[in-house]
Amino acid sequence: MTTGVTGRQRSWPMALPLAVALIATVTLWALSPTLGDLQAAIAREEAARSGVGLGYWFGWYGGVSPGSYSLLVPALSALTGSLALLAIATLLIAVMAHPLAHATVGVGAGSRAVHPTMLTWAIVVAAVLNMMSGRVAFSVGAAFALFAVLLLQRGTTTLAAVVLVVSGLASPLAPAFVGLAAVPFLLGGGHRSRTVWSVLIGSGLGVVVPFALFGAPGAQGFPWTTLVWTILIGLGAGYAITEAPQRWIAPLAMITAIVVFAVPNGIGSNLSRFFCLVVPCLILWFSRRALPILLVTLLPAVSYAGFVAVADQVAVADAGDTEKNYEPLRLALLRGPGLVNHRVELIDAGTHAGSHELGSLVKLARGWENQSDSRFNPIFYEKDALTPLSYRRWLNENAVSWVAVSDEPLRQARSEAALVNAGLPYLTREWGNDEWTLYRVANPGSVVAPPLSLVTETPAQMVVEIPDTGTHPIQIRPNRYLVARDVDDPTVSACIDQTQQGWITVRAPQPGTYRLEGPLSVRGVLSEQSPSCT
Repeated sequence: MTTGVTGRQRSWPMALPLAVALIATVTLWALSPTLGDLQAAIAREEAARSGVGLGYWFGWYGGVSPGSYSLLVPALSALTGSLALLAIATLLIAVMAHPLAHATVGVGAGSRAVHPTMLTWAIVVAAVLNMMSGRVAFSVGAAFALFAVLLLQRGTTTLAAVVLVVSGLASPLAPAFVGLAAVPFLLGGGHRSRTVWSVLIGSGLGVVVPFALFGAPGAQGFPWTTLVWTILIGLGAGYAITEAPQRWIAPLAMITAIVVFAVPNGIGSNLSRFFCLVVPCLILWFSRRALPILLVTLLPAVSYAGFVAVADQVAVADAGDTEKNYEPLRLALLRGPGLVNHRVELIDAGTHAGSHELGSLVKLARGWENQSDSRFNPIFYEKDALTPLSYRRWLNENAVSWVAVSDEPLRQARSEAALVNAGLPYLTREWGNDEWTLYRVANPGSVVAPPLSLVTETPAQMVVEIPDTGTHPIQIRPNRYLVARDVDDPTVSACIDQTQQGWITVRAPQPGTYRLEGPLSVRGVLSEQSPSCT
């Protein structure tokens, strides 16, 4: 009898965190909040269901590569749904938490967690907080990365490296974070460890492979307030972890944060996830400080992680039924002329739900991808760049025929909304209700302008009639995978070049009907033109 009671007592440390994760997941599923990052994932999910591959999607920003966001998640979410995929990944992380926290990695100091029960909770809480922010790709990437750590604990280092590469195909941040934590172990004999090198090689390839396939994204913002939080968390970790070589994790991470803050890049504020979600787990694995000191060092990370998750929930708390909110706007756009061969500029509400509520119906001039927005649309980021004249030029270049403005626009879009609502001579108010105002653009530019003509278009491809062998502009973005093939003879390809303004020109070897699309290909990886164009 005593043995049975002891067994039940021992099961609680494993079962209770998992139960909490299950309750949180079911609650999120039942409430289905319109979290911003989740809406972006749903938009890519719908694009994948529409036949969009990894190479090119015509629906956002004049054309982007879905694979630069994630190579795996759009296809997986098309099978399961984005919210379901987020829930599955979160629960998988919760299932792995207990064995991760109670096993051994490698040899020597720091090979076993100092506080395994608290570490189990930290892993589960981090997964739940990430879920509350709706980060589907990162959740899937983290699940693969943690599975790789489990494999390391069991000595299967080669397979662990392979799984780390796969985690990068879901989200390059996941293996990057693992690698950042592993670099200090090169010191103190780690350079001779098969485990350390497996982690570093797998993590490096997990980051490099997506970069090699899709190049560097535009810059992600990194507010100074976020930098302050990362430094506070790093200082706490630096005080908590005292033994070498792991004590160098926090200084290295803080130096990385300062560099990422100072040099614009595609990581930007995403690095804060390492500090608020990963660093607490590292503290609980390595720190031998007394429990009161340990709790104080964890406080900045717990505070910031909780604040971000709660803020993401509060931001959409009053959203209501988003499908009903967007339905009147959809109907108004469908009643109006000029959607074909043009785009819509959506000054969206705080939920970002328009990225998929309208994105499946029309081509959006922008979308919900900060890196692409900063790269293609500096007018909205550079000081004093947004003026009535520059906005008119931007609308024309992006072939915008309609501008839809939310009554409660995104914080970063308020200056654009104020400019539009103040009245512009080239915008005419055509429709409005309590939530939206719709403006028609006078004499809008076209995506495909004469003498070319647009035959058909879908999110995955565009078919155009090219009447001669001249060079003609098309207002879509250049991309290494973008090709234009003759519909009747796919062996014949038109030449695609980039303009100084960041759009494309096409030159056909013979008149005909050409299909523009972006399949993954070796030619695309090598950024090579058709042989006839060289």
